[in-house]
Amino acid sequence: MKVLSALFISGALSLAPSLASAACLVQGSGEINVISNSYPSTEVISRAVQACQSDQLAISWKLTRESETETKQALDAKVSPYDIAQVSNSSISPLQAAGMLQPMNDLVEKYRDKFGIQDSMLIKFGDDIMAIAFQVNAQNLYYRKDVLEKYGIAVPTTYEELLAAAEILKREEAIEYPLGGTYKAGWNLAQEFVNIYLGLGGEFFESGSPKPAFNNDKGVQTLELMKRLIGYMSPNALALDTTAVMQQFQQGSVAMANFWASRAGKMDDPNESQVVGLIDFAAAPAATAGGAPATTLWWDGLVLPKNMDGDRDLAFQLIMEGLRDQVVEANNDVTIWLHPAYQAGRYSIGVAESAQGGAPSFPMLPQMTMAHAAIGNNIGDFLVGNESAQKSLKDAESAYIKAAKEAGYLK
Repeated sequence: MKVLSALFISGALSLAPSLASAACLVQGSGEINVISNSYPSTEVISRAVQACQSDQLAISWKLTRESETETKQALDAKVSPYDIAQVSNSSISPLQAAGMLQPMNDLVEKYRDKFGIQDSMLIKFGDDIMAIAFQVNAQNLYYRKDVLEKYGIAVPTTYEELLAAAEILKREEAIEYPLGGTYKAGWNLAQEFVNIYLGLGGEFFESGSPKPAFNNDKGVQTLELMKRLIGYMSPNALALDTTAVMQQFQQGSVAMANFWASRAGKMDDPNESQVVGLIDFAAAPAATAGGAPATTLWWDGLVLPKNMDGDRDLAFQLIMEGLRDQVVEANNDVTIWLHPAYQAGRYSIGVAESAQGGAPSFPMLPQMTMAHAAIGNNIGDFLVGNESAQKSLKDAESAYIKAAKEAGYLK
């Protein structure tokens, strides 16, 4: 994907959020409403944008972990209550396919110089610019370097090495669980399946078709590997999302996990973390020896709904105001910014190594969202021992087929 390759070609990737002090460049008046997921990076952007509020300009930004569902509902309505929405390379495809977004080519050209807009930030479908990307993310290996050094364990490069290390670390009294993982049933669990399944060379759909192809031997292999991994995690692993696993690391209760790079800076936040300086980062483990790191590369960006009720010019200015040089420079380590002002450091090493090792982008296919949901809602039964891997995959396949038919992708 161009937006990702541009980041890594530019050079080797070598905490609290803060606000930039530069005066707001936005011109205009009115009311703008925004919805996004709740990430450290979106918190930064929302504060920068809301600093533009005045008697003439009212801005409301909703940060919620339910943003994907709420965004779909808002864009499906006659008039969207939101003028700006945050998307990723998984959620944008069905919205674009349904004609719910509007291109921004004219606005990009109008404000390119004023806000220093870079081509690497532009997400295109054909010639249409449909999103402004602000960060790249991936799950990569977090590990307690002090604990691995204590037992003479090399940094794992494959899942088999990770499991072998976890077996050794069971004896470490200072560590409650050798492994952590974002295995919460639903989206998080599905993403763990996607990472490993793609790492094994799996395909989710028949070539050139929305017909499912994940109910197979590679799917079974994926589930069996996930079950081995979950055996070294907290007993309530199927309830733990990104924030919960981050807190496990910060509290010193886990030693290793394939985890989102955007939370790396939080490991060294002295206001939250008991492991400052003890966590290092590397490429995601490969599912097979010699294979690509088992992770997917993601971008997050901001879009303008087609059914928005506000001023599109004003909304676009606010998007770019939240991504100004000063904002990125003041919050450099909050995420891996897709911005020329970003100075890469140790928190982005794992993503760089994963990308350079051949990790794929998450599939930008409109039906992938439905497959993702079907998998995340059905494979937990196998992981807790209630049914076979084959039965869980069959259930996921059936759920996907039903959703795809309802959406018109399958007859």
